[in-house]
Amino acid sequence: MQNIVIIDYGMGNIHSVKKQLERFDVTVVVSSQSEEILSADKIILPGVGHFGKAMEHLAQLNLIEVLNEAVLVQKKPILGICLGMQL
Repeated sequence: MQNIVIIDYGMGNIHSVKKQLERFDVTVVVSSQSEEILSADKIILPGVGHFGKAMEHLAQLNLIEVLNEAVLVQKKPILGICLGMQL
């Protein structure tokens, strides 16, 4: 089974994304923990709001380097939704 993590950085429509995936019997984890993100098979980054504020939230949670490692180095698939696509 695929390990899918929805990134929780305080600016996303997380619960609606999780609920929709669960309707399709997909198991997902909502997390802001580096270890869970790095161990994910796939990552979803939802977002609503202002780009600068979202980047601040990601930086405060130390997730920028984690996401760069997971996506750019480890080549994990990532789905950015709305603001998450811009990030």
